[in-house]
Amino acid sequence: MSTPANLELRNFKWSDLDAFHRLLNAIGRHGHRDWPSEPGELRATLEFLRVQPENNIAFAVDGGELVGYAIIEPEANIGRSVIGVGASTPGMAIRNDLIGWATDCAARVAPIAHLSTRDNETEFEKLVEQLSWSKVRTYLKLISPGDQTRELVVPSGFSVRTMLGLDEVPELTEIQNAAFAEHFGYSPNTEEEIKAQLLATDTGLDNVVLVHDSDNRLVAYCWTQINLRDGRKVGRIVMTGVHPSSRGQGLGRTIAEAGYRHLVDLGVHSMELDVDSMNTAALRVYEFLGFAKSSQVSWWEREL
Repeated sequence: MSTPANLELRNFKWSDLDAFHRLLNAIGRHGHRDWPSEPGELRATLEFLRVQPENNIAFAVDGGELVGYAIIEPEANIGRSVIGVGASTPGMAIRNDLIGWATDCAARVAPIAHLSTRDNETEFEKLVEQLSWSKVRTYLKLISPGDQTRELVVPSGFSVRTMLGLDEVPELTEIQNAAFAEHFGYSPNTEEEIKAQLLATDTGLDNVVLVHDSDNRLVAYCWTQINLRDGRKVGRIVMTGVHPSSRGQGLGRTIAEAGYRHLVDLGVHSMELDVDSMNTAALRVYEFLGFAKSSQVSWWEREL
C-alpha cells in the first residue's frame, strides 16, 4: 500500500469550501453522512459549534487538487470521537493515511473512536478491519416517496403543533437528551447547540413538530429538514423522540406520523431517515409509513 509521492495532508481552510463541495460530489455516497448538495448548506453544516473544521478536517491534496478528506467530531462528554473518511480516487493508500491522521487527532480527545462505512464501500471495510476496528452496530437508511395521505390520528388529551419560538429551546433540549440518553453513540446537546441548529438554513423553528399533553408538557418531538437536490425538495426526519416518562401511550407512532405529515404538507418529493437496525418498534412505524431500505451503514469501534 504505497501513497502517491506528491500527496500532501493539510488542514481545512474556509477558502476550500467550493473545492470540498466538488470533492464530496465526486466521492458519492459514503459513510453515515448525507452531505448537503448545496454549498450554502455545506457551510451551515461546517459552522455547527462542534465541527470546528479548521482543526478537525484534513484534506489529501494531489497536485493542488483535493482527492480525499478526513473529519473528526470530538464528543468528550461521552468519551469518544466520530471519524469520517472519503476519497475520490481508487485504492486504499490515501484512505489509510487519512485514517492515520484522524485517529492521531481523535486520541487526544477521547479513548474510543467510531467510524462508519456504507454498504458500497467493501474495499474500505476490509482496510478498516485490517486496522483492528471492530464492527459494533448497523444503521439503516430508509426512503419513502412521501405519498401516504391518511389523516393524522392524535390520542385523546394530546395536541400537535410546530415550535413557536426560541423560548422553547430549554424544553426541547431536555426532551432530546432524555429521549436519546440510552441510544448508541448519542452525545447530549447543550441549549446553545440546539439553538444553533434551529437557526441553520435547512431547519427552522417551524420544522420541529411537538406533541404536548393536557398539562401543556412537551412529551414528544420530531425534528425535520428540507434539502434541495437537483431542484427537488427532499424531506428528512432527523430525530423523533418521546420523553421516557410518557412512553407506552403510542406517542412514538403519533410523532413519527406527525413529522411525516408535516413534510407531506410542505410538498416534498421524497423523504429519508436513518434508524438503528435494532430499533424494531421504530422500524414497524416507518414501514407502515412506506419507508424502505435504500442502504445500510456499519459502525466500527477502536480503542485509541
